[in-house]
Amino acid sequence: MKKIVEIFKGFWSPIMDSNVNPLKNITNLKIRHMIMQILAFMWSGVFSLYIVDSIFVFGFTAIAHALLIAAIFITMFVFVTAEKKPQIYDLRFFRGKDGEHE
Repeated sequence: MKKIVEIFKGFWSPIMDSNVNPLKNITNLKIRHMIMQILAFMWSGVFSLYIVDSIFVFGFTAIAHALLIAAIFITMFVFVTAEKKPQIYDLRFFRGKDGEHE
């Protein structure tokens, strides 16, 4: 099983990790991310048309990909913020009705 995981990682990183694939040469992380998003939508469309032979499936897979990727980046943003600026989560917005921490 460990060997299968290593083989999978060997195929995964050169394609899906923008720190490993040729997009690593693009220094602007936002542009790199945008290009990865465009590629993700393109491939979801290709697989939708190939597998189901329907353009309607593309809409569902595009939305599913967008939601998954958005959830990953929101989680990453929350984790990075909690690590680097935890005081942000100590704002009044996060306090109870009486203004104190619960």
